[in-house]
Amino acid sequence: MNEFLDQFFTFYHVSVLLFALAGLVLLGKWLFARKEGHEKHKSLSFERMNNRFEKDMHHLEKELRKHPDFSKEVIKLLKKNHKSAQKQEKLIQQQRSDDLSLKVRTQLDEGISSEEILKQHSNKIYVLEFVGNLMASRMEYLREEISFLIQVATPSDEIVVCLSSPGGAVPQYGLASSQLARLRHAGLRLTVCVDVVAASGGYMMAAVADKIVAAPFAFIGSIGVVAGIPNFHKVLKKHDIDYYLFTAGEYKRTVTPLSEVTESGKQKFQESLTDIHTAFKSHIQEYRPQVNIEEIATGEYWLASQAKSMGLVDEIMTSDDYLMSKLKDYEVIRIETLENHNWLEKVMERGVSAWGLLWSRHHPLNTIQDSISWPQ
Repeated sequence: MNEFLDQFFTFYHVSVLLFALAGLVLLGKWLFARKEGHEKHKSLSFERMNNRFEKDMHHLEKELRKHPDFSKEVIKLLKKNHKSAQKQEKLIQQQRSDDLSLKVRTQLDEGISSEEILKQHSNKIYVLEFVGNLMASRMEYLREEISFLIQVATPSDEIVVCLSSPGGAVPQYGLASSQLARLRHAGLRLTVCVDVVAASGGYMMAAVADKIVAAPFAFIGSIGVVAGIPNFHKVLKKHDIDYYLFTAGEYKRTVTPLSEVTESGKQKFQESLTDIHTAFKSHIQEYRPQVNIEEIATGEYWLASQAKSMGLVDEIMTSDDYLMSKLKDYEVIRIETLENHNWLEKVMERGVSAWGLLWSRHHPLNTIQDSISWPQ
């Protein structure tokens, strides 16, 4: 019993200490932010995907040489063939380079500007990622990444957005969709890849793309609008509690949680949803005129393999396969927004993580969660 109490109070004291320290740090950050106008500095991170497995492949080759399954003669033949293939690939690359040099020289002689030539011959694919939640909170990162790409990308480049979202709030997803539309307006090619779900607001974003690529079992569609509000007016009335709502304007508030819901209020609320749905359908029709809008704007969602026949998707393929198919002919560059934390924030993050691990070991049931997310 004493041993149990010692362990409990030790864990308790550590928890209190960490929470108190976290509170002090947050208070200090708040005071510092007020004094200095301090904001977290964001920066872009770049990863060239063409050679991301190169080191692993070399390591694998070394390990295979240590434990060969073939005879020395077979290994010798394989090495010779590999060298020959590499030599042939270099010759092909050199020929492409010579052809490109000749073409650029001709264009310069014709008076075409260097800037225009660069736009014609760039061969990069920039990869962004957007994982959406109810309020599309990653939209701020997406906005910065798109603003950067509009400055550096050329019309011959391609922007690939790996998107996953079940939808959410109308204004936030409308703005996120408008951010993607900026790429189209800038004359840049946009491809959206969907591996899991692009439904409701998620599909509102995806529809802007020149091409939508989706994995076979990804959820696609849910082109509709939904709103639900609990109403406690009868409960208040039962307990003789009055609720007063003051407004100026006939429809400033139509359906609220505490006031009585009138037929005119319900009708106006439904009209507002219908107007949003109409705008949603117009948005889809603008970017994907080939679809039968009345057939697909019912609020239903489909597997991508079904959605393709309805014009909601262009290709059935995972984002991995799509990007791998581009590695030979393009420079594929992944862009990610990072927030730079100071040393104190890093220490606190590690401390909280360590506390969470310790807590889960003492209370394993607290770490078990079951949740199912369906398209909205």
